[in-house]
Amino acid sequence: MVTEIVRYEQHDTNQQEINRQTFGYETGRLASYTDQNPDRALSFKFKYVGGKVAYAYTADHSTVLNFDYDQFERIEKASLLVNNKEQTVFSLNYESPDRTTRLTGLVETRILLPANSSIISRTFQFSYQEIAGKTEDLVIQTVQNAYKDGSRTEEEFDFDLSAQNHSPYYDSGQTIVFALLALTNPNEVEIARYLQRFDCQSVTHEIMNTGGNRSLREYSQFTTDFDGNYNPIRSSQQTTITIPTDSPNRYYQQTFQFNCVE
Repeated sequence: MVTEIVRYEQHDTNQQEINRQTFGYETGRLASYTDQNPDRALSFKFKYVGGKVAYAYTADHSTVLNFDYDQFERIEKASLLVNNKEQTVFSLNYESPDRTTRLTGLVETRILLPANSSIISRTFQFSYQEIAGKTEDLVIQTVQNAYKDGSRTEEEFDFDLSAQNHSPYYDSGQTIVFALLALTNPNEVEIARYLQRFDCQSVTHEIMNTGGNRSLREYSQFTTDFDGNYNPIRSSQQTTITIPTDSPNRYYQQTFQFNCVE
């Protein structure tokens, strides 16, 4: 299981750390999670009830993410509280009304708007396709943004995946929890990576205006090294940004650490 992911931005011969995620486990289950970047740092612990995560909380309990489950023990709702005030509510939808855990939709409703944001809700949709013989994974994520003034925009992420190797979250039993934890950062958009089980080789990011016209925003390619268990150990990313048109290419590196439980 993944224990650390560190992301760097490359600047010529130098690199700057821009994000660090750490995952702690006790007796095989998730016990702690930390997300740190230049703008914020949050560390969560987890309360379990009946073998399921009931809520995630910071050490001072100033930030709490509660989880509600349906009759099939799937997370159907989550709520984010900061200083005992509800900030955001998440509603989750699954592929079929049974025990499947394949997430197909998530609606984020913002009770209190984050600073410098006019988005009142976001609707995420996830599409799955066969990427190899009898192997399916998440290949498309769309996000519909609703604004205070009544306008809407839409984004789409298309993923090229390879079933030959694993994503960092391949053997995690808490991918949906990870996705919801990521959304405690209101600037997070691409949560599909937490739900994917296999190696992502490229991402195409398009935006659609109110008239339905598509524009390519950016395209990213990944070159990744893997260990003997098909887990990533380091990855290089080249991103071509087309909006704004004069944007330079960006380059990133990621490193991954795993524990020895396979």
